Amino acid sequence: MTEPESHRLSSVILASVFGAIALVAVCVRLWARCVIQRRAGWDDLCTALAVIPVLALAVTFVLSSEVYGTSMHTWDNTLPNLLAQRQVALIMEILYVVGSGLVRISVLLFYRRIGSRSISRGFMIATWVSIGSLVGYILAFVGVLFASCQPLHAFWDQIDPVWAATHAWQCFNEPVHIILATAIAIIQDAVVTTLPAVLCWNLRISFREKVALGSIFVVGYLTPVIAAVRIYFIVRLYYLTYDTSWTSWYCWMLAMMELLIAIACSSLPAVRVFFKQYKPYVRVMGTARGIKSVFTKTTSRKSLSVQRSRRESLSTVRLAEPVYSKQSMDHDPS
Repeated sequence: MTEPESHRLSSVILASVFGAIALVAVCVRLWARCVIQRRAGWDDLCTALAVIPVLALAVTFVLSSEVYGTSMHTWDNTLPNLLAQRQVALIMEILYVVGSGLVRISVLLFYRRIGSRSISRGFMIATWVSIGSLVGYILAFVGVLFASCQPLHAFWDQIDPVWAATHAWQCFNEPVHIILATAIAIIQDAVVTTLPAVLCWNLRISFREKVALGSIFVVGYLTPVIAAVRIYFIVRLYYLTYDTSWTSWYCWMLAMMELLIAIACSSLPAVRVFFKQYKPYVRVMGTARGIKSVFTKTTSRKSLSVQRSRRESLSTVRLAEPVYSKQSMDHDPS
């Protein structure tokens, strides 16, 4: 019997690598803000809160892939696995909406803080409007998820044809809901990533610093690109294939990657502060090691020369002692 085709450990590798990068970036950010600068703000709090649903999404994705079979084709799964996949999918949708919203809010709060004294009032109003729309996005889509099916367990039980034929249930148009949520996320990502161009250009800093700061946020354009690719797999999942398990794996893999990259990119300015703070210590340590090495070599050479000169002095003294004794005896008045 041949082994069913699967994505194998791809989910574990992707979640581990990019999850570790995101976690380290956030930890460095919090250290830079709270310890080095001692100026932690609401944006840092939102980032700390966003880590919870973002990493939970990564863990849930691995669980769905490796335990409940989304890494395999639908025809290679059992009915209990298919039901569990739908239950986990509901959890991941909630985590995605909350996590993506908090990451974007943290970025906008960061803009508001660094641009409060040098940016126009129109920019600040646009920032607050964007934050308000994100809060509404989180509340609206989480509410829609819980109200999507009546009763709620019909969200996963409808996969069972026997249950679906023998029970009364009703669900909203799920594909439209998911596609709309992803499309709004793309627009929000584009807005959140484009605002730094205006912010950096109006800041009273050197052109070189503007380019350095702007290049950090250019990486943020990866998230809307990933979300756009995810829309293709969502359309394929609901309209073009019956292999829901295999296709949903790509949807949730891209959702996980989108959030992990987004939260890592949002922490890059603080990572820059962290390395700028500790770079001199690294140089000093390297210089100290070099000096120690040179000093050790010089000391060893000096010690050898000192030992050689001491041996020569002792031999000279020993040769001189008999002559001195004989002369003393010849001139002894006694």
